[in-house]
Amino acid sequence: MKCYPKFTGFSLVQSERLDNIIGFAYKLLRIRFHDELLLLNSSSLASILGEETEQITGLRKELPPWVLIFGLAGRDLLPEEKVEFLEKDIGDIAQQFSVRLESAIPGARDEQVGEAVLNSSKEPYWKLRYKGGCQDIFFLTTLNRTPEFAATLYSLAEAFKYSPSDIGVYIQPTHLGTSCHVEFSLPFDPSDESEVTKMQGLFTKASEELSKQGAFFSRPYGIWADMAYSRNAEHTSLSRKLKRLFDPNNVLNPGKLCF
Repeated sequence: MKCYPKFTGFSLVQSERLDNIIGFAYKLLRIRFHDELLLLNSSSLASILGEETEQITGLRKELPPWVLIFGLAGRDLLPEEKVEFLEKDIGDIAQQFSVRLESAIPGARDEQVGEAVLNSSKEPYWKLRYKGGCQDIFFLTTLNRTPEFAATLYSLAEAFKYSPSDIGVYIQPTHLGTSCHVEFSLPFDPSDESEVTKMQGLFTKASEELSKQGAFFSRPYGIWADMAYSRNAEHTSLSRKLKRLFDPNNVLNPGKLCF
């Protein structure tokens, strides 16, 4: 039977640079005091908290470049007291990494962020609020490598004359921090043909470069299928053999992966 928290508390850690909060994130993942933990850049957090384009644009200017968010839960016994002493312990650890736990940062408060994290997005979906359309690039890697992948995408965005500040970044540690899900969001205006073309060019080139850099596309559909399967001939051959064994009539996902 699942035991739901009786009291939850969220804390925010702001940073000018992503690599400045990764060490602290690793420490939190090791001690496992938290229930929720994720990292967002200002663009993603603004889109989550804002309701329309103008408000999102304002929030992006106000919010810090990077925010680490974590939630603590108190359950049956003394739930509020538990969250309080966990916050104090984590606050002491934060000092070792030259960061600080905060209940409020420019543009956001812990209650707002906690509500957004714990509930489904209102309509329109948060990724569509800024421009109406969004293309994601998502893959698996390790947390320590996320800054270099972000730097690659920002550099390519400038080459394609796509505003790097528009790019949303969501990083979710998985498997107790041994790996993480990285999601780059490229918002665009679906009614603007030139903007759609620019986004598509960036999406294709970035996918290629990130794959070469070591991004693991664990859900390799579309253009990612050739990138993923061409890098491992032995795995591709085995997948095709299993496909012929379990799906001889090629009913499932024909032409979607390496089949």
